[in-house]
Amino acid sequence: MVTAALAMAIALTLGACTEAEVENGGTQQSQEPVLFTVGNIGSAVTRASIGYLQADSRFVCSMFFHAGAKDTDNSAFYSTANPLASDVNMTTTWLKINDATGNAVYRQSSFSETGITLDYFGFDKAAKIFYWQNRLNHIFLALTDNNKLKTQDGTDDTTAGTLKLFPDVQTVDANGNYMLEYDLTTGSKMTDQPDPILAFTTMKPEGASPEANRVELLFKHQFAQVQVNLKNSQDATSVVIGNSEIISVELLGVAEKAYVPYCINADGTLPAVVAEDINIDEAKYNDTKKSNPYGSSFSLFVSDNTTSGYLKTFEGIAFGTIQRIRVTWKEPDYDVTHTTILNSVLEQQLESGKKYIYNIELRRSSIAQVTPKIVDWGTDGTYEADGTIVNKDDEK
Repeated sequence: MVTAALAMAIALTLGACTEAEVENGGTQQSQEPVLFTVGNIGSAVTRASIGYLQADSRFVCSMFFHAGAKDTDNSAFYSTANPLASDVNMTTTWLKINDATGNAVYRQSSFSETGITLDYFGFDKAAKIFYWQNRLNHIFLALTDNNKLKTQDGTDDTTAGTLKLFPDVQTVDANGNYMLEYDLTTGSKMTDQPDPILAFTTMKPEGASPEANRVELLFKHQFAQVQVNLKNSQDATSVVIGNSEIISVELLGVAEKAYVPYCINADGTLPAVVAEDINIDEAKYNDTKKSNPYGSSFSLFVSDNTTSGYLKTFEGIAFGTIQRIRVTWKEPDYDVTHTTILNSVLEQQLESGKKYIYNIELRRSSIAQVTPKIVDWGTDGTYEADGTIVNKDDEK
């Protein structure tokens, strides 16, 4: 007797020439590949003014499906007795955008276009292609880095080979969740930092054609963006400085590492993004504990696009909790350096996909700061065709 696992493996490998019966009572639809449209409607993660990822953007995607003989939509996708297994109850592949409206096509993990043979849909015939496995729910989980949309791949290259999901990576956190680790302290500008964007959707093939069953993947930022704008105080007795006198802006207490899920829970839900806790008693904080009782210190990067009306804009990708903001600046005519902590920021919990904007006035030994503005990251500005972000603050 053919087992359920073997039946699903054959279906995934060969596709179906007819509507082949599978043991959970469903049917794999004859030659019905899964089609994708990729963007982020409503909170666009996009490099163009339209709501789609730009052409040639790459991502990795996993499809999870029910494989049990008596499974329903309420069944677990996997269990201890029936663990996740590639080509049994899930599969992973690589895709790229091939037009201006977010259409995704299947490619091999290297994304090489040399010598490939394309089918009717523009898919590489040698790539792993998703097919609908039955009429039950399928879950799609896709991941890419918004700062490396055209340079990553799924190979073993130590630099570029970062587009990987289960089973190519199998790192598990203390709670048993499959999580990818990101170091938020890397880089010399914000575009050097990791900016993982993730899409997660559930769908079943209820239409009569591949086009009718097209899956919409809506990517969202998993971390937060922080922007700090600084200018002179309007107080007539305060010192007047230029942008060169503003030395640094630091976020105190934020996470140095964060973890993004790359696999679903057994019930079909997705684990939450997690920030690494800061332990002030770690030896690496011994020398700075007196001046910074919050442990970590992350220096924001100087932005190339200063917000209109301000001397200097700092920006960065962060996660976890901002305990305080520390600003260092000097006076132009005296050898005096001021280091001031913004105490109105008390344990600001950073939320995925949000942008936190702090507008600050500098005075001698003090800071005047308005209430921070929190907006959806991506909807506070428009994107030009060349990928340039124009902040609304800059348009005023």
